[in-house]
Amino acid sequence: MRKTRGVAPAANGATARRNYRQMLLDKRHEALANLGIKFDTVAKLGRVAEEDQAQISHDEFVNLRLNKLDYDKLKLVNEALDRLETGEYGVCERCEEPIPPKRLEAVPWAKYCVHCQEELARDYQEEEEPALLARTW
Repeated sequence: MRKTRGVAPAANGATARRNYRQMLLDKRHEALANLGIKFDTVAKLGRVAEEDQAQISHDEFVNLRLNKLDYDKLKLVNEALDRLETGEYGVCERCEEPIPPKRLEAVPWAKYCVHCQEELARDYQEEEEPALLARTW
């Protein structure tokens, strides 16, 4: 495999890097804001009536799951910003080919091209199915 550096060739150098950086910073700001909102909502509830506990517990569970998704997204965005700084942004980590600009616009934190992402998802699914079946029997 050949080692490709930098943002995908179809993109316009420094301007593209600035645009991708701004997209990533916007996504990071969004994820951080979402984390703060969910925490504030739970913290402001204080004491509640006993009959409301089930709903509150369910809401807390949902908020924790959403926080996890936002945290995971934040981690991916920060990793993408690091790759942008090192000149490795826009290059598939698996096949080392450029990631198309349309994919980076849709998923600015993408580590893989669509083809490799699909292969990884398929491999993961194939690994998980036998384990899932083993647990159900």
